[in-house]
Amino acid sequence: MVSLRLLVTAALAVATPLVSALPAVPTAQLTLTPQQIVDSIKTLSGKSQALQAPAQSITIVNGPLIIVGLGPFPPLITGFTDIVSTSTVFISQIMGIPPIEDEDEATAIANAFREFVRIHQALLNILIGKAGLFNTVPFIGGPVAAVLRQVEKVVDTIAFGLIDIIDVGLPKQRIQSDGNSLSSSLTICINAYEGLAINNKPKQA
Repeated sequence: MVSLRLLVTAALAVATPLVSALPAVPTAQLTLTPQQIVDSIKTLSGKSQALQAPAQSITIVNGPLIIVGLGPFPPLITGFTDIVSTSTVFISQIMGIPPIEDEDEATAIANAFREFVRIHQALLNILIGKAGLFNTVPFIGGPVAAVLRQVEKVVDTIAFGLIDIIDVGLPKQRIQSDGNSLSSSLTICINAYEGLAINNKPKQA
């Protein structure tokens, strides 16, 4: 398995942490409790849920306004950047947590992660559907694909981190399966927007 420490190092490189976005952890407490892990995942779910409305509002008219910093894409990119930053803090907080062996605690974490995956996949599916509107607009794809690649890094790192600390078979397996499913959805969405940039590059004479 990929080293969690290497994954964390990569995640820390992509964003400036927004510590206030996550549930407060006492200064003397260096790692999160199982309930705080659940609460942190729910925080990420809420941030993802909040991006569904601007994603739904994307049209062929307002999408190109990204070039002047208007329309729904700039708030989406800002929102994804916030998710990356908040996730980076969360990742640093779950490093070194003793194995979670209580089945109820492990199941609660797996359930929270599954709900995050469900909400985030719904958001990605909206974006995948909207990508088809912009086959002739090359400048939209690059910025969206770039921020989604950052999201992909931190989400993968969270999944690896949770798998690493949970020592109960079924919840561990569920997190691995759900993480793989979300990673696949992110790849599809990234490819959809990268394709806009590639397919619409000016042809060389």
